[in-house]
Amino acid sequence: MEQEKYLPELMAEKDSLDPSFVHAMRLLAEEIEKFQSSDGKKEDEEKKYLDVISNKNIKLSERVLIPVKQYPKSQWVHLHKMFPAELTN
Repeated sequence: MEQEKYLPELMAEKDSLDPSFVHAMRLLAEEIEKFQSSDGKKEDEEKKYLDVISNKNIKLSERVLIPVKQYPKSQWVHLHKMFPAELTN
């Protein structure tokens, strides 16, 4: 949307909106204020973000407690095959 048309459209939408829509009125007011405070900055100017993608390997681990005493007749053998190191600790 073009910047010249954006602010008038926001104002017109706010004026035509029923006052009972409190949250919509608040959001429109915030958007108008944000647009006016930008002082004509380009929309495509991006904020500086940190690079969250890294090629490092990360080891994830989760300790799983198995209720053997609660369910003594259940067979937990398949878990030993899947997670042998974690269950022997």
